[in-house]
Amino acid sequence: MRQSWLLTLVGLIVFVGVIVATLPASVLVGRLPPDLAVEGVVGTIWNGSADSIRLQGAPLGTLSWTAEPLALLSGKLAYHIEVTRPDGFLRGRVAATVGGALEADGIELSLPVTALHPEHGPQAWDGTLSGHLARARLEHGWPVALVGAFTVSKLRPPGSALAIGSYAIEFDGRANTPAQLVGRVRDVDAPLLVRGQLQISHERAYKLEGEVTPRPSASADVSRAVAFLGTPDASGRRAFEVTGTF
Repeated sequence: MRQSWLLTLVGLIVFVGVIVATLPASVLVGRLPPDLAVEGVVGTIWNGSADSIRLQGAPLGTLSWTAEPLALLSGKLAYHIEVTRPDGFLRGRVAATVGGALEADGIELSLPVTALHPEHGPQAWDGTLSGHLARARLEHGWPVALVGAFTVSKLRPPGSALAIGSYAIEFDGRANTPAQLVGRVRDVDAPLLVRGQLQISHERAYKLEGEVTPRPSASADVSRAVAFLGTPDASGRRAFEVTGTF
């Protein structure tokens, strides 16, 4: 009798496993957040692809995913994902926890800045965002933890063809709190010497403040572009502050 029950249990587990493993990807797509739209889906919830993925209406590219079954043992539904497009990519590991939080680690990306704007136009900044997201955790749609380093290269102000170089932003987990993310900003290869700090609050407000100094090799156009910040101090530095919401 015991052997019969054991065989029945094993058979039931195998049957459920086969059913789950062959569930169509549309089952997973139907549970995505409303800001995320996926089209042209093929495959299963374990291994599949989509012709198009959009974030808040902005087309990101094509998507492929592969599940990590062993993550289920720790109460997580984890995937290795890859988004590709002609001018960039994003790939890494994402996971959903039992409590509803989202986690990401090992994310590599290189995307045009305009890819993050559903309707980019003359008033949008232009450039390329690349970098590595070591670790992030989102709760109720907000990143309560963020560790990573990014570079914005070939940056151009809105409505201008003037290139102002490349700048790095580094988020250190020790400086962040659940209510506020803090990143250090510095120049990488630019005509401007920049040292600053980026603060992003839970209310989706940001403040970028710091100091900027044109390098001796900076063009006259670049030097004139920062003159609106006011009179420099004795060392040639000008303070700046940019605030807004998103």
